Amino acid sequence: MITWTPAHSFFTSVSHNNNRTLRSKVVATHIQQQVLANLSYMVKQIQSLIKEKLNVDITYGKAWAARKKSIENIYGSWDENFQELPSYIMALQQANPGTIVQWLHHPYSQSDCSIFKYVFWAFRPSIEAFSLCILVISIDATNLSGTYKGKILMAVSKNANNMILPISYVLVDEETNESWKWFLQQFAER
Repeated sequence: MITWTPAHSFFTSVSHNNNRTLRSKVVATHIQQQVLANLSYMVKQIQSLIKEKLNVDITYGKAWAARKKSIENIYGSWDENFQELPSYIMALQQANPGTIVQWLHHPYSQSDCSIFKYVFWAFRPSIEAFSLCILVISIDATNLSGTYKGKILMAVSKNANNMILPISYVLVDEETNESWKWFLQQFAER
């Protein structure tokens, strides 16, 4: 005699195991709302949520991969976002009339595909406010994290209220004498 079970979920019958058939892609769909509500949703929280929802233990690595996949599903991949940089910079210029932008492309870029090496921008209100600032600038750099490594170089000053005023920024591939020289040339010309 054959008996058919109308609905079966192997997740609910498994207890305390690392189910290898449960892929990070599936976990990503289960945590999508939590990641959307809180981008810093922690891996330990993901592990607890999957244990609670599916009664399956997942490894830290699988939870991390699921979190990354969920973020990509919501915001797009690093490649997609990086390709949007020219559009983003153009939108900055349109939303902030008078914003100055300068690009330096790699010499081996092709005409149909320009590969940028540096991009400089300064917002018009910051440029105008700089004339009222203390005549001292501070420059510094910070590392970018993620798939596309690089640095952001920045120039700031203090206004009459002793508040810090960001003046200009440049996105560079690496912090070198050449990149600093280019940044400071762009800053001086503006």
